[in-house]
Amino acid sequence: MPRYYFFCEHEAGVIPDPEGMDLEDEPAALAQAMVAAGEIMRSNSQAGREALLGAVLLVKDNAGATLFRMPFIDPGE
Repeated sequence: MPRYYFFCEHEAGVIPDPEGMDLEDEPAALAQAMVAAGEIMRSNSQAGREALLGAVLLVKDNAGATLFRMPFIDPGE
């Protein structure tokens, strides 16, 4: 099963995902990224959510290639 990594890219730099997650395929990795982005936004305070606006969740494969770029958006939008 392929391993995918979920990095957070923001104005201060990149927060890497050193562990990654084994998922069936790229569509499963995209679905996981959508779930993770929503959970991250919902779990933060208003100030935390505002700080994440403009940040991007990157999905990378085991070779380090970026497969998807998912911007964080306000869950109220």
